[in-house]
Amino acid sequence: MSGTSPEEDQVRERQRPREYEIVFVVSTLVANDEGIAAVLERLRQTIEHHGGEVGAINHAAPWGRRKLAYPIREYVSGEASRRNFTEGFYVLMNFKLDAAKVIELERTIKLTDTILRYLITVIEQKGGSATADAAEPVAETSEA
Repeated sequence: MSGTSPEEDQVRERQRPREYEIVFVVSTLVANDEGIAAVLERLRQTIEHHGGEVGAINHAAPWGRRKLAYPIREYVSGEASRRNFTEGFYVLMNFKLDAAKVIELERTIKLTDTILRYLITVIEQKGGSATADAAEPVAETSEA
């Protein structure tokens, strides 16, 4: 027994850096080199500001611009009504961050109009190596 209370264990667990991966879909209206770079830089700054570190970023095949499984209706800045998006630009990013700070990253993502959808998963360590098959969903947006 460690001699600590369950509350202290929970606080320690939230402050321990964990490995995550995020997949997000960027609007095709800004899916050029500058637009994607701006979104990636904003997320990188948020992660690093909260004491995390960004690992690999992948938006090459099979990621990149793809047709969506179903249309997503989202507001576009400067327009009064929603627009249907049938394509998006997929990006996969790995990062390490304290569990308690993931909420701040989600807040930044929700305030970024160009990100249509996202999914953050924890990469669990099994036997000393990270496997994407053991990832569990942490958060997902669903703005219908």
